[in-house]
Amino acid sequence: MVYKMGRYGKFLACSNFPDCRNTKPILKEIGVKCPSCKDGNIVERKSKKRRTFYGCDQYPECEFVSWDKPIERPCPKCSSLLVEKKQKKGVQVKCTECDYAESVQQ
Repeated sequence: MVYKMGRYGKFLACSNFPDCRNTKPILKEIGVKCPSCKDGNIVERKSKKRRTFYGCDQYPECEFVSWDKPIERPCPKCSSLLVEKKQKKGVQVKCTECDYAESVQQ
């Protein structure tokens, strides 16, 4: 496999091109387990308009996606998923289920 540049950025492709057309995307793991399937890892991806989103690496089987970056630790109130929300004031950590929120100093 070799790195190639395509319409939507870098990807991995087979070096024996005419005979082999195998390709794979380059996935950036963020170190968080998927809250839906509990099996896969959350990876950073880019949409066609170059906007960053986060999804499970077991994609066809698990359809978890989030525009906000998930955090490894669970919510202290309800043990649900915490995400980093970017706001004008800075970054805020919020729970996806309950009303828990905390400010992050940068």
